[in-house]
Formats: sequence, structure tokens, C-alpha cells
Amino acid sequence: MIARSYSFVIPAYNDRDGIARHLEYFRGVADPVQLVIVDDCSEDDTADLVAAAEMPDHVEITYHRQAENGGPAAARNTGLGLATRDYAMFLDADDLLAPCFFDVMRLAPFGPGVDFVMFKHHLSTRADLRFTYDMHQVDRVFFSRDPHSPFPAQTFRLKERPGALATVNFPWNKLYRRAFLQRAAITFPDLRMHEDIAPHWQSFLRSESFGILYWAPPLLTHYEIPHADRATQYVGEKRMDVFAELSRIEDELLAHPDAGVLQPVFADFCDNLFGWLTGPLCAAGDDAARLWQAQYREAVEAFWEAAQTPRPGETA
Repeated sequence: MIARSYSFVIPAYNDRDGIARHLEYFRGVADPVQLVIVDDCSEDDTADLVAAAEMPDHVEITYHRQAENGGPAAARNTGLGLATRDYAMFLDADDLLAPCFFDVMRLAPFGPGVDFVMFKHHLSTRADLRFTYDMHQVDRVFFSRDPHSPFPAQTFRLKERPGALATVNFPWNKLYRRAFLQRAAITFPDLRMHEDIAPHWQSFLRSESFGILYWAPPLLTHYEIPHADRATQYVGEKRMDVFAELSRIEDELLAHPDAGVLQPVFADFCDNLFGWLTGPLCAAGDDAARLWQAQYREAVEAFWEAAQTPRPGETA
């Protein structure tokens, strides 16, 4: 079996410990790998750590420091431009691949016309707990619904698995053919919040087919450690950009040949996101939260008023 060659794009901002974990992990892999570490103007010793790293010959480090802090979207776009291998994946600095990742990917169904594969993850809220066999609720539902998933060569067109669109809109749950990312012009929008949504939807909407590793164990641990400065807890102006981004996604979806099948998934996704924006996100109840809650609600109503996709519970 021919070993695949991988580029892993890792944005880094003041997370030298996360980068150190990645370096330690990749020292132990046997497959040819390029680590593209994009330093987003860190103020810690990430640069020194990477410069001093001793890696096997088959593990190449490509280090790039941004001229100015631009956020993870800009860093990922820069990193993708520096990637050179046949397969590409986006990792967060504080995530970690499973020990079995490369063994599983040697079996992944990258036949003709398959642009990427998606897989399960471990969701952990504790730094000392790596293997949880838990996922976000939407992913637990999605990965438990397929009654027949032959090992290992099951691939799909989007109309056959439209629910894949509603899985967590993060970049780290897929391994791509790098040529597909280039051909389909998939990049991250210049946003500081919700920048992962567009590439997720574009990946499916622009793909010929994709694989779903129903049969495989979780291949990555995604850490969501509760603390006050997590981006997911931010309430403010930066979240308003998501409405225009969703409108652009809807435009592309409506041009898809299977739009009629996909619209209900898009509507439910938007409805769930808007429910979180106007509900749990603003649950603090202080003056600022109430102010933004009102603005989010107004933006939600404006979105549905302009959308061609029927709001859940309404008819076209």
C-alpha cells in the first residue's frame, strides 16, 4: 500500500504548549508529512520552539510568521498556500490527532472523484481527558443514523447524505485532496467569528463526492476547555457578519442541482444557529448581552425576510 503524503495547516497564536504537543505527536508518525505552522504574531516562544524542533527526515516543518495578527481564517489561507502535499487537513493548535489516524487514513476511500473524507472526533472539556468518545450533539445524531456502512469504501454524493451539511462546521473534521481545495477555490472568509461556516458548506456544495468514515473510531480530540475568553463566548459586533455570510451560502446552495433537497438542511442549520445566538450566548443577562440580543434578533428577522429558503415551520 502506497503511503499518502499529508500537509497539516496549523494556525498558532500564543499556544506554544499546543504546538509542542503536535510536534511530539508527529515525531512518532511513519508517513510523509508537512507541518505548516502559521504563527499569527505570537508573543510567546512558539518561534523558538519550532526552530529548535528535531524531527524525522520524513516530517518537514514549514514555519511562517504573519506580518500582523489576522486571526485563524487568514492564517489558514496562508498555510494552505504553503502546503505542497497531496492531502491537506486543518488543525487547531490545541487539537490532537488520534494515534490511529494514519492507519485509518491508509484505508480511507479516496477513489476517483472523492474530494474529501469526514470523520468522528472526541470532544473534551478537560485538558487531561483525551479520549471521550463523545461528540457535539449534531454529530452524534448524524454518525448514528446510517444502518449500513460497508467498510471501507462507502462514498456519497451530497443528495444522498444532505445531513452531512449540518455536522459541526469546523475545518478539522475532514481530510481533503489538496487539489480539490485549489480547484474549488475553497478559502476562509476574512472574519474573526464564524469563519469556519463557509468553507464547510462550500466543501460539500462543490464536491463531486465524499467519504464518511462511519466505521472508524474518532480520529481527533477537539478540546473545548471552558474559560471566559473563549471565542465561542464572545458577544458583540463581530458576530453580525455571519448573516451576510449565510446569505452568500444560500445563493450558492440555490444554484446547486439538488437545492430542493438541501434547503431544509440549510434552514434548520440557520434556525439552530440563530437560536443559540439569541438565547444561550446572551444568557448572562447584563446590559451588553441584552443590547446585542436585541440586535441579533433584529438581524435574524431581516435574514429570513430576505431569504428564499423557507423558515422552519413556514411553507414556501
